[in-house]
Amino acid sequence: MRSKAIAHAALASLLAFTFGAASELGWNVETYEVPTPNALPSRITIGPNCIIWVLEANANQLTKFDPDKKAFTEHGIPTHRSFPSDLTIDSAGVVWFLEQDANQLGRFDPADKSFKEYEVPTIDSVPRRIGSDNNGVIWFTEFFGNNLGRFDPLTESFLEYPIPTSNSQPTGLAVSPKGIIWFIESQGNKLASFDSFSGKFEEFDFPEPFLVPKDIVIDRNGLIWFGGRRNAKLMMFNPSKRQFEGFVLPVRGVVEGLDIDQLGNVLFTLGHVGKLGAMNPVSRRLLEVKVALGKTEPNDIAVGCNGDIWFTDISQNTLNKLHGEDILELWLK
Repeated sequence: MRSKAIAHAALASLLAFTFGAASELGWNVETYEVPTPNALPSRITIGPNCIIWVLEANANQLTKFDPDKKAFTEHGIPTHRSFPSDLTIDSAGVVWFLEQDANQLGRFDPADKSFKEYEVPTIDSVPRRIGSDNNGVIWFTEFFGNNLGRFDPLTESFLEYPIPTSNSQPTGLAVSPKGIIWFIESQGNKLASFDSFSGKFEEFDFPEPFLVPKDIVIDRNGLIWFGGRRNAKLMMFNPSKRQFEGFVLPVRGVVEGLDIDQLGNVLFTLGHVGKLGAMNPVSRRLLEVKVALGKTEPNDIAVGCNGDIWFTDISQNTLNKLHGEDILELWLK
């Protein structure tokens, strides 16, 4: 197998190309239909042993997918019509998720298949995005509560930190290895950080109005990536330089979920155009790929433990996998 260095160089030279449907090119795309019809499979995360966890927003279920057995196991969330909005997995393999309409934080232990739910202190806060830090502490944004929430699993207690900008409507959240919590202020039109040690916020005005991004991701160099929904750009923020930079997308899609692959490329789903996107942060070249025929709406995306790319499709009600090695070989041709 060729080295990662060669693969990265080849990818840098080819990311400018646009490909047709994956199936037309012979890409190895595996599609798995979610058992419950119209489940709205939205957010995904990958846990220990490469197990995929999926939120079914309409079906009110947390679902496990075993890639080896190619089998789903659906678990009904105890609170009816909670409309789960995001999930994360802590270092112990416990799944944490937000219940947007129920205003709760949920916990699911895969070992004994038990649920536990906790009421968010602020009423009707609409918890939107979640993450966990190196100490197992859970962090989340409160869209209407205008708070950054913190939950300590050891004491089962909440802390809420009011965001400096009023009615900021925080959404996407990512936790850095250094314990800095980064999040989007969709209405405030800002990127913000919170130092969990000093308890201080810092806010950075977006360079353009009304970007309304949804999610963010942090790469291996500490750069923050997100999508501008209004300007059809992939946006980057460099914390050390305190500077933003925007990259025009090949198509007028909307960046939804994001992740970083094993080579450091930024991967993202493009809503409204049914495609996946990738950017090489070194060459600054973009790739956009049509991965399915017909009506398709990729939503969230995650890179598996062996480099495979997983994404949900809310229109086709599916979980999908692109084989990382097959894609790499195609790019090297």
